[in-house]
Amino acid sequence: MRERIRSSRLYVQFGALAALSVGWLAPLRGVCAPALHCHSCPAATFACPLGVIINFVSLRIWPLITLGIIGLAGAFGGRIWCGWACPFGLLQDAAHRLPVRKRPLPRWTRAVKYAVLGVLVLAVPALWPGSTWNFCGFCPTGTLESAIPWTIAGVASPWRWSFALRVGILAGVIGLMVVVPRGFCRTLCPLGAIFALYNRFSLPRMHTVQDDCKACGRCERACPMGMHPLEEMNGPECTRCGDCVCTGCFGVGVR
Repeated sequence: MRERIRSSRLYVQFGALAALSVGWLAPLRGVCAPALHCHSCPAATFACPLGVIINFVSLRIWPLITLGIIGLAGAFGGRIWCGWACPFGLLQDAAHRLPVRKRPLPRWTRAVKYAVLGVLVLAVPALWPGSTWNFCGFCPTGTLESAIPWTIAGVASPWRWSFALRVGILAGVIGLMVVVPRGFCRTLCPLGAIFALYNRFSLPRMHTVQDDCKACGRCERACPMGMHPLEEMNGPECTRCGDCVCTGCFGVGVR
């Protein structure tokens, strides 16, 4: 069961990466996908919802279509998009496999992503429309998928302090997700913060399949988000990855 779920998720993650990277479908870049994938990437198929929100907020316009897409995606899947469709989530799962001692994070760090959403996605673009000090200016996904490829292609110069800052942030985030499973998802991703708001009433639902819990701790050890699945079932941090299902204590369904 464990390997079947993980294999299925891996296939879906690579399929999502392929769908998000069909660059010749450039006209679709006006449509947002429910994943963190930079629209400035040379191979991007869709627009990044965070980039669209930042651009519209800086123009003092509400991006109603984008908010509608995010709302529908959130109501349908909640954070299942983080667990099964986000390319940066795929990178984090790969980083987690490195044989490095893992570290726990205090629970309060979960709130940081909401601060990132409020400050770097909403407040900074609204108050300083021309500023580059918004989330797009720091986004590790944008650095990996856009800034670095365009710099290698010679379109942008590597001798810029802003580029050095972005690469430094990317290196720090990679280091975080090596030692903390899904470290970026847990603490910094503002799109994850948005989808977390929908998690308690989205369609996929986790449920227990054993009435007699023996408190063995297997589900807690298996959870890459650092949750206690029994206490936080269908809470805002759950990405419906299915790792706790592999323990035999949980199932997942649609209500």
